[in-house]
Amino acid sequence: MGSSQRSFRAQHQRPKPDDERSDSWLPLFVLALSFFLASLMILTRTILAGQDNRLPALAALSDSNVASAPAAVVKPRSAAVTAPTPLDSRTPKDLPAAVTPHHDPALQRAIEAAIGADAGHVSVVVRRLTDGRSAGVGGDRVFYAASTFKLAILYEAERQRSLGLLNLDDEIQFSADDLNEDLGTLRQVPFEADGGVTIRHALRAMITISDNTSAVALLHHLGGAAIDETLRQLGLTATSVNTTDLPTTAADMAILMEAISSGRGVSAEARADMRGLLLDQKTRFGIPEGLPVGIAVGNKTGTWEGATHDIAFVDVPGGTYVIAILSDKGWDWAPLVRLSRAIYAALLVVG
Repeated sequence: MGSSQRSFRAQHQRPKPDDERSDSWLPLFVLALSFFLASLMILTRTILAGQDNRLPALAALSDSNVASAPAAVVKPRSAAVTAPTPLDSRTPKDLPAAVTPHHDPALQRAIEAAIGADAGHVSVVVRRLTDGRSAGVGGDRVFYAASTFKLAILYEAERQRSLGLLNLDDEIQFSADDLNEDLGTLRQVPFEADGGVTIRHALRAMITISDNTSAVALLHHLGGAAIDETLRQLGLTATSVNTTDLPTTAADMAILMEAISSGRGVSAEARADMRGLLLDQKTRFGIPEGLPVGIAVGNKTGTWEGATHDIAFVDVPGGTYVIAILSDKGWDWAPLVRLSRAIYAALLVVG
C-alpha cells in the first residue's frame, strides 16, 4: 500500500492530540448535545399528550363520563363539515310526532300467553305503525342495553348527516383503546390504505356484525351527551349511552326503532340507509327466527351475561310493526322466538 493511501481504519480513527487542538471539537459537541436534549423534550411531550388523548375503553369505564372523552380523529374526504359541532346546534328541532299508541287487548293476551313462565325475566313492547295498535309487558323495566345501544349511535349519525353536519365518506382513525374493544369482528372491517375507516363502513360494521371498536369510536366522535339529548327529544326516558351502565327499556327501544323505521327526523336517504343496514343484520336468532320465511325484518340484537335482547321492525302486508324484547337471561333466544311468532300471528288476526 502506497504512502498516499490510508487504510479504512486510519481514515475513520479519531485524530490524535498532536494532529489538532484537543478542544476544537467542544463547540460541536455542545451544539449536538443541545439538539439531542431539545428533541428528547419534544418526544416526551408528544408521548404524554398521546396518552392523555387516548379514549377510555367502554368496558373499563367506571365513574368517568363517556361525553368527556375526546372525539375520534377524523380525516375529511370532502369539503363537508366533519368535526363535532356544539351540542346546542345538534339538538333536534321540530321532530314529527310519533305514532300514537292504541292498546289492543287481543294483542295483549297473545303476548301474555306467549311469555308464560318467563314473565319475570322478559319485557316486550310491540306497536304497529299504521294504526298504533300496541301492547306489552314490563315495558318500563330497566335492563342493561348490551349492543342495542348501537341503535342510538346509528340514529344520531344519520340525523347529523341529514342536517349536513356529518359526511359518511369521511374517515375516522381508531385509537388504541378503541381497538381493545374488539371481540373478534375487527378483521371484517374494511380499512382504508392510510389505516382509517370511513364512517359509512364503521356504521355498517357496528350494525351488521355488531363490531364494538366501530361503535365506541363513533360514540366518542358523535358525543354521548349529544346522543342522549337526541334520545330525550325522541321521547326516550330511561336510555343513555353516556354512562357505563347503558340502561334501556323495551318501551324506549320501541320508540327508537319506530323513529328509525319511519324515518322520523331524518332524510329519506338516511332512513333508507338505516333500514338497509338492519335488514342486512347477520344475527337472526331472535325475532327473525319466529317469522315465516320471506318476511322482511330488520333487527339489532344485544347479548351478554344476563342479557338477550332483540329490537326489530317487521314489514308485513297489514303494516310495519316494531317490536322490542329484552330478557335478563344470557344467550337464551327461545322466549324471543316464541314471542315473535305469537305477535306476528296475533297481528294477522287483528287485520
